Amino acid sequence: MSCSEKKIACVNCRSSKTKCVGGDAPSFSDSNLSAAQLACERCRKSGLECIWQASKKTGRPSKTTAKAVTLDMFEAYSRGVPLIGSEDVEQVHDLVYYAALTISDNFKGLDVISDRASMLSLAEEAILTHKCDLRSIIGLIYTIHDDYGANNTEAAQYHLSYVCRVALELGLNTRSPRIDPFDDPLSSIYGRIWWEIYLLDVLLHLSTSGQIARQINTLTIIDIDANSIATDVTLQQAYDGRIKSALILSESTKINGRLNFERVSALDTMITNQLALTQSSYHSDENFTIKELNFTSTMMLLASRVHLHRQAWFADMTFDFQSCSFRQKMSEMEMLLNDMFVMPSSGNLDASLCASLQAIRESSQQMLHWIRVDEVYQSQSASTTPPHWPFYSCCQLVASYGPILEIAILNASRNSENGVLETVAAPENGVWKTRAALSSVDLTHATLARYMKVWMIAGVYRDEVAVCRAVVDTCGPTGFGM
Repeated sequence: MSCSEKKIACVNCRSSKTKCVGGDAPSFSDSNLSAAQLACERCRKSGLECIWQASKKTGRPSKTTAKAVTLDMFEAYSRGVPLIGSEDVEQVHDLVYYAALTISDNFKGLDVISDRASMLSLAEEAILTHKCDLRSIIGLIYTIHDDYGANNTEAAQYHLSYVCRVALELGLNTRSPRIDPFDDPLSSIYGRIWWEIYLLDVLLHLSTSGQIARQINTLTIIDIDANSIATDVTLQQAYDGRIKSALILSESTKINGRLNFERVSALDTMITNQLALTQSSYHSDENFTIKELNFTSTMMLLASRVHLHRQAWFADMTFDFQSCSFRQKMSEMEMLLNDMFVMPSSGNLDASLCASLQAIRESSQQMLHWIRVDEVYQSQSASTTPPHWPFYSCCQLVASYGPILEIAILNASRNSENGVLETVAAPENGVWKTRAALSSVDLTHATLARYMKVWMIAGVYRDEVAVCRAVVDTCGPTGFGM
């Protein structure tokens, strides 16, 4: 049989020993077709680059290749936390292996009980035997993401505590970590591993509104060689944005006993500057991993801006939201030790209030825009499951805050003699603004319902949005008694 007469299969399907369906190898007559149009069904769904070559074999995968197929899917899903590829995962059937299987099972909607049990057992073994190699640490990072996604805060706290302690013992936050590059093949990305741990520490604390305590002291000195994060320039830039977004989020969500408007103004400038960079990088680079990192950084920055201005003026207006930093508490002593009150540089508190309201409105609208764009993109890519990791659900909850605040301010302005509220709220258009705001809340509720099929924690956030939505409904046809 000549080469042209042989059955063909893409490289991804061949390596996973799965049947290649719905695609075709490119030929001269296909020169006007895009790579996406030529891709097979499996590669389109998983977002993999479909590369074609002749094959001597076809057929359905055997039962023994099922795990290989799942791990191949992990290659597509691992963009959210890009630490290790599927080929390296398969080297040893250890914690990394079963953690990767569990993450993939979540994304594919499969039964995770068996793989999760193996993962948790190996995670416990790693802690009891005090494993401190970077591969074990990566396995625990994936385990913590699954803990959070499964709404198991106790396990997340336990595993995070160990990972942070080992990371600091190894000096992963320094330029000279105590790891042997000859013994540990992952030593070249120790900086990236550190920042993923730092990000987990920040996000777990904020998403649980302080229920999971910070493990890395805010005064910890971090001095890491940039080359230890990524050798690829575009990946390095994406991680730079990811790191800065995490640092800004951590600072923006601190509760301050006394308002320092210079701090608020400075952080707002830092957020908007970084947003310009992450959004530009998202639109200019077609690499899936780079886009995912910039997408999540953008959502974190927008959430930072909402919380920054919310805490400046509306710290008590949480609308029954319990998670995602809405219920953080500060002791009286902490309040006394915080910043002294500092007036806005303009000396005009009313103008500052208007600016904060506008910032919350703009940031929420931008978050909702990104959610809509992402939903449409996923439907067009024929993806069967949402592709983002569990902390994205927290951003969806924060996006709901702006519309709800809009309704509350509209209601307050109707019976207020405060000229500032009347200027911001424009109550004469209140009914239509309220209806638009409710539609935005319904959007986040619907997307969270989709994500709860992958991550249980999304269901918790969906319920919080539903409670808030129900409160609005009980107040009248347009909400809050309007």
